[in-house]
Amino acid sequence: MRDAARRPMRRILLIQMKWMGDVILTTPAIRLLRRAYPDARIDLLTRPPGAAAVEGNPYLDEVLVFRRGRENTARMVRELARRRYDAVIDFRSTIRDTLFAVASRAPLRVGVQDSGLRRVLYTHTFPKERDGVYLARQKMELLRPLGIEAGATRQLALDVVVGAAEHAWAERILERLGLTGEEPIVAFSAVGRLPFKRWPAERWAEVADAVAARGARVLFTHGPGEREQVRAVVERMRRPAAWDYEPGSPRQLAALYERCVLWVGNDGGPKHIAAAAGTPTISVMRWSIGSVWADTGAGVSDLYLEALPVLPCNPRRCGQCAHLSCLVELKTESVAAVVLRRLEDVAPELARRPDGAASAPAVKGPRRARARST
Repeated sequence: MRDAARRPMRRILLIQMKWMGDVILTTPAIRLLRRAYPDARIDLLTRPPGAAAVEGNPYLDEVLVFRRGRENTARMVRELARRRYDAVIDFRSTIRDTLFAVASRAPLRVGVQDSGLRRVLYTHTFPKERDGVYLARQKMELLRPLGIEAGATRQLALDVVVGAAEHAWAERILERLGLTGEEPIVAFSAVGRLPFKRWPAERWAEVADAVAARGARVLFTHGPGEREQVRAVVERMRRPAAWDYEPGSPRQLAALYERCVLWVGNDGGPKHIAAAAGTPTISVMRWSIGSVWADTGAGVSDLYLEALPVLPCNPRRCGQCAHLSCLVELKTESVAAVVLRRLEDVAPELARRPDGAASAPAVKGPRRARARST
């Protein structure tokens, strides 16, 4: 790694294109960078879903939104060159991201290490950790060439701005769904943009029925294009669940999750929104990736469940296998036991789990984050 030149950092560009969850996991690094450089201009380059997730973030001066297309790429290259950044931090470092980093003409260019040409196009590179390092902390490490040492900091809370407008939207949705009152609400996100992240619908239905039987109200959330995934779960349930509403923005979803005592679901962006909202989470994860996507530090409330696959599985090429035995091996009774046990903690007014319920498997580390309200 080449030593960083000592120069003023007046204009800093951050690049995190996708996905929404990845952008939210970048917010602790953004906050840390702002505290180190309170007078610098800090911009973020991202795609539309990421821009929606960081809307209103007080630590950013501007969010540059990139939309695919040759003309849009050329336009963004020209715009970045015009802005004359002093440093660029590229949190993902794909080929297109590298193009933008180089186009910025920033003297300091930090990226994720690659074995090809990209490795020499950055002034500093960091390896992508795959074994147990929470991704938000990995992103913080890329700030080191700017003189920022994340070290053992516990300042890993995720930021999603929630204001009065978002709270009002959430109240309207809950009233429309009949979820007003004092009874606790458990949010389920049984959806996923990628099929290999989805636990089977029939298993989610059984877990949601168990939660409803305990006395909590069940709310299924979904994003654009995911309505039928939720329908497939609800139609398999024996008990009622709320789910039929038009999805909102990430900030609106955070406001909705703030009203829930617990979030349960597949790995994906909604999990990180719930964590930012301060809602305890339980995620179903593919084998061996949980500690990368959940903070396993003590004193927080982000749990994940995973199971060892019975068939050969390469976590570095996850999603390219057809059997998905790492998800199939995660049994309904195991997930239900953990969820009901956690429900006792967050909603002690509900009846206790009856004797004979399935015992819970080992649960990987807790995580708690806070929503930022305006």
